[in-house]
Amino acid sequence: MADNMDMFRKLSEHLIVIIISFLPFKEAVRTSVLSKRWRYIWHETRNIEFDERAFVDFRESQEMQASQRRGFMDFALQQIQNYQGRDIDKFQLTLSKPENFHGDIQRCISFAITHNVKGLGLDFSDPTWAEDNLDNHAALIDLPLNVFGHVVLESMKLFSCNFRNSDFMNFTALKQVSFGWLELSLSFIEALLKNCPLLESLSLKKCWNLDHLETSGQNLRLKSFVADNCSLISDEIVIDAPYLRFFKYSGKMAHFEIEIHRSHMEEADLDFGIEFQHYDGIGTDLYNLLNQLYPIKVLTVCSFMLQFLPLGDEPVRMGFDMRIKHLTLKTSVHPFEFIGIGFLLNSSPYLETLTLDIGPRRIFGGYRPPVRVNFNRFWLERSIKYKCVKESLKVVKAKGFKGTMHELSLLAHMIIYGRVLERVDVTVSKEEGDNGGNENRYREIAKAMLEFPRASPILQISIN
Repeated sequence: MADNMDMFRKLSEHLIVIIISFLPFKEAVRTSVLSKRWRYIWHETRNIEFDERAFVDFRESQEMQASQRRGFMDFALQQIQNYQGRDIDKFQLTLSKPENFHGDIQRCISFAITHNVKGLGLDFSDPTWAEDNLDNHAALIDLPLNVFGHVVLESMKLFSCNFRNSDFMNFTALKQVSFGWLELSLSFIEALLKNCPLLESLSLKKCWNLDHLETSGQNLRLKSFVADNCSLISDEIVIDAPYLRFFKYSGKMAHFEIEIHRSHMEEADLDFGIEFQHYDGIGTDLYNLLNQLYPIKVLTVCSFMLQFLPLGDEPVRMGFDMRIKHLTLKTSVHPFEFIGIGFLLNSSPYLETLTLDIGPRRIFGGYRPPVRVNFNRFWLERSIKYKCVKESLKVVKAKGFKGTMHELSLLAHMIIYGRVLERVDVTVSKEEGDNGGNENRYREIAKAMLEFPRASPILQISIN
């Protein structure tokens, strides 16, 4: 420790400011306790983030929250008054119920603009708003006009903050944009993609009044596109983005038309968890969606997909080998998901990491499996063997383990047949079960896996 401090003593103050500017703002503040020299250096950090959640306890009464929120804003204003640096790279303000702080918010934003900020984040959404319902919440704050003249902005995050669509087109240097809890139009998205030629990342969260979602255009550089529980008039997603690397969609099942360059696409996250109905042909539509995303290497899917993907024309696997190296399953490890899990394992002969994100999911009644199976012995049948489990799977992670028979059976399959398996990491759930289960009980059940026969001589099993 002494040697490390000696090393830092040799650094100039300018270099130290650069170093702490790479830290999250909260961690930069903590450096003030290191020594007298460091006490005020954090005042020059180039990344400033004020988040009310460090001050406001949302379990308290509304009156107490209002007092805490006032204390938070006083703290933020004091810090910007004492700021000793010149330019800043990032400024983030997170504040719910902003209607009583218009002047203070204006001062914070003006401070950021005056210091030539490159990344501006303003989040006025309320953490109590539910993300999975259909309620829309009108924004109570308008983006100040002086922001629109700051055309050097490279990234912008606006949550529950109104703006004039026409003025937004001044930001031709933008590379990253994130909108949340806003009413947007498709014409605005189209104009944004056209007028911001450097845009590489676009994220939409809980936006509404969109006719449908479409990202296309000449010379589009978009590498990341996130659509998170947006309300669409027509459930249609059109993506024509040759350089797209990451695609995340959360929401109702939609009709997808995706055109990508095969050599660029790397990761997809598909979550239809809010869907409450299905239709004939749903399996074929899900199959076609995976087909359009080929050759992704990282894939996350939800329980809905596990239940209905095998109900298409191909109930056992994709018609080609997928290139997936890391597969994450959001699952309750319910029997109705088993054939879908097997479908993806069958389709992923190069799989190296399997993550089971175990938790409560919507299970659809009246399920009719596409093939005849005994669900109680599904993972124990010797006839069911997957190439990836035998030849490529190295790591299995199970999060939220509660020790059900089906969870144990699935993990037993991996341990018994995983010839090159190196690690099985089990994290038990902290939630209490319906039958009196608790964290200690889940951990005791998990220890049974230590006695399972192992196909791999180098396998290590950890239980946390």
